[in-house]
Amino acid sequence: MRVNWLNKSIIYLILNTTIASQLLYPGQLYAQDRFTNQPPPLGVSEPPLIRRLPIILPDLGDASSGDLSTLDEKKIGERIMREIRKDSEYSNNWLLYDYLNRLGKELVNSARQQKISGAEPTGPFSPQFEFFGVVSSSVNAFALPGGYIGMHTGLIVLAGNESELASVLGHEIGHVTQKHIARGAGQGSSSSVLMLASLLVAALAVKSNPGMAQGLAIGGQALAIQNQLFYSREAEREADRVGFQILQASGYDVAGMPGFFQKLQRSTGLMDSGVPAYVRTHPLTVERIADMQDRARFQEVKKLPQSQEFYLMQSIAKLEQQGSPSILPNTMQYFEVQAQAKEPLKSMQGYYGLALSAIKEKRGNDAEFYLKKAKDLAMQLSASGAPFLKTNVIFEVTQAQIAIVKNNFQQAIDSANLALKMNPNSKAAGVVLVESLLAAGKVKEATDWLVLKTKYQKDDAIWWNFLAQGYALQNQSSLYHAAIAEKYVCEGALPAAIEQLRIAREESTGNFYQLSELDARKRQLESLYREDIRENGRPPQRP
Repeated sequence: MRVNWLNKSIIYLILNTTIASQLLYPGQLYAQDRFTNQPPPLGVSEPPLIRRLPIILPDLGDASSGDLSTLDEKKIGERIMREIRKDSEYSNNWLLYDYLNRLGKELVNSARQQKISGAEPTGPFSPQFEFFGVVSSSVNAFALPGGYIGMHTGLIVLAGNESELASVLGHEIGHVTQKHIARGAGQGSSSSVLMLASLLVAALAVKSNPGMAQGLAIGGQALAIQNQLFYSREAEREADRVGFQILQASGYDVAGMPGFFQKLQRSTGLMDSGVPAYVRTHPLTVERIADMQDRARFQEVKKLPQSQEFYLMQSIAKLEQQGSPSILPNTMQYFEVQAQAKEPLKSMQGYYGLALSAIKEKRGNDAEFYLKKAKDLAMQLSASGAPFLKTNVIFEVTQAQIAIVKNNFQQAIDSANLALKMNPNSKAAGVVLVESLLAAGKVKEATDWLVLKTKYQKDDAIWWNFLAQGYALQNQSSLYHAAIAEKYVCEGALPAAIEQLRIAREESTGNFYQLSELDARKRQLESLYREDIRENGRPPQRP
């Protein structure tokens, strides 16, 4: 099996921390698209792969000079995320992505209203939060430099309610706002770099080789000086307190935090000794649980309506982490049992899981039947006070996915548009709309929508990839290569992007203005490339 690139890089870092700024990426540029897992359409071939230059982590400078700077945090986080997004365990289920970002940003907004230090919406110390799923049955969550927060599907499945899930997100937000990684990297010795390396390994460990990641996490902490381990526990307590404050301000049940801690304790049977998944990077102690219980005891007990959205996301997470297709029958059996439950929420969850399973097997009629069952139960629950609008967006996106399976592309377009009307920011709705339009042969309509989308969301590779497909289907070669160039920019592959712009100019039949735009963009990327090299201590090279 492929070993995660970061694990390899961190091994190298641990062996020789003096050359941390020269980590090499062991892979190659993917000609196949990460998001659709398909090559370019209509026989349009990818350009020849150019020489792959090393992906370099920013020079962290002298550890004695102070904490990791905000700019370094941002750069490190961005570069790690570029690789995570290529990994097979990065969840590209956009309904789950929408949910985590809706929930996470709701918590961030509460932190800002509470004027929690480090949560400022603008300014040099303001992280740009992004939340994403990791397809793994392990119970874990982690925060990366720059505000990127990952949530394992196993943790979503284990959580008993949305307040428990929100408590984990709040805790991770606390790590970001209090700059724990930056502060840890500035403690003044090379062992702090080892701690940062160990944290990243433990956070990003893939289930294909968990033993190696756990071993590195233990080894890194063993090499760290005593006050570093103490700081780690202090950081956990600080993140608990900040997370608790955020949870309370957001209107969630604060009992969710100690409740989830206790659930972790019961599920692992391990506390300070041993390294269960979440505890590996978040030292769990009796003191922490008692502290949160004491805080919750003095708060008003809240009887919140159960979140339908949360239960549907659990079905998605359960199906996402099944791994081998041979396990699908077992997962479907689990959903069948859930569907027969007397509790309407559990029954809704089961039917929705069966609908997703049927989509996976291209059984459109069965999927439609199960989705209707789930939707009817959701409407009954809404009559008793549970919110329905957010859930309805999920159902419309799923209906569009079913319609695509059944080759009913107009229905898919209608459902996707309805979902976007209810939530214009839904990435899942946008993706399924573009897929529906392209499948229906409405390529011009799809590209027009994508041109507008890429004006406002320039940093998301998925829209540029779709736009490139649209241009390829219309035999607009120059525009295709220009769109592929922007996709590579999003992925941090500047040399490849520059090469694509060169090809785009050669194949352009446009006017002087269009050629000038291509030239200007190419010069801009060349300048960024040289600047990137200079920042990392290497002499300028021609791309």
